[in-house]
Amino acid sequence: MTLLRWYFAIDSPGSTGPVGDHARLAVLSARMVGGLDPFMLYHGAEGEFCAWMRAQGVTIIHAEPPALDAMNAAHAAGHFTAHSMGHWLRLAIPHIDHDAALALYTDCDVVFLRSPRVSQFTPTFFAAAPEFAPDRWNYFNSGVMLLNLPAMRASAPALENYLRAHLADPALGATLDDQTLLNAAYRNHWDRLNPLYNWKPYWGFAPDAALLHFHGPKLAVIDAICADQWDWNDKVAASIGALFDANRTSYQIWLSQLGDQLQTIDFPTALSLQATASAIATYARTTPPRAHDLGFTEFRMFPD
Repeated sequence: MTLLRWYFAIDSPGSTGPVGDHARLAVLSARMVGGLDPFMLYHGAEGEFCAWMRAQGVTIIHAEPPALDAMNAAHAAGHFTAHSMGHWLRLAIPHIDHDAALALYTDCDVVFLRSPRVSQFTPTFFAAAPEFAPDRWNYFNSGVMLLNLPAMRASAPALENYLRAHLADPALGATLDDQTLLNAAYRNHWDRLNPLYNWKPYWGFAPDAALLHFHGPKLAVIDAICADQWDWNDKVAASIGALFDANRTSYQIWLSQLGDQLQTIDFPTALSLQATASAIATYARTTPPRAHDLGFTEFRMFPD
């Protein structure tokens, strides 16, 4: 069986925190479902995290994003913040992989539920799914992308020029992130990916989902909320927390199922997921639902 190349990306600071924990979970789930050849793009000094990844059969590629010099210059000028260099590394995949025609990119905070069956689908450039709702296609969430590598490589110079132009403009660079860049640069030139390949826990339980994406609330966030250690007064934190709090039952079901499925792959991780599911159950019994403003989930990047 031909394995599908799966890429994820992370930098050294991210590897030591919650994002690194999610990356480990993603790799364990990939082992569970099979059919994937894992590659990790990495930026920074190696440590225990990289050793663990190699022990799991992950190929590590040290990389940097295109236009890194322009990013550093814009950052020094005070009108750009990369937030996480790992996110930008996805732009390097077409430059690195000259062998495969098709590859899957995901953020670190995903869990594979079954082996992806996408080999018969070749997108024009890439395929992606919506962000906050499975039926809103105004823009895409770049956390899961099926990449046509030759096409992406051919369009890479134009994308880099687009990126450099935005970084050079203080008004544009201040709000620039990788997802915004890709949506703007490839507007009307991306294909629709079945949302079951980028399913969010706050969408409810879907037995046919192939890939679960912890978009918004990560596991560490859920643990903090359940322990009453979340800052609901912070606007951004409140929005992230709202996605979990308004859908707590869905999160409990998903984490309980993941804990059951991973027992034969990594028992300590399975126990940790079950513990979080139990904490959610306790939280649901003891904490009345909050009133949330979920208006941000109606965001439209483009007018049409």
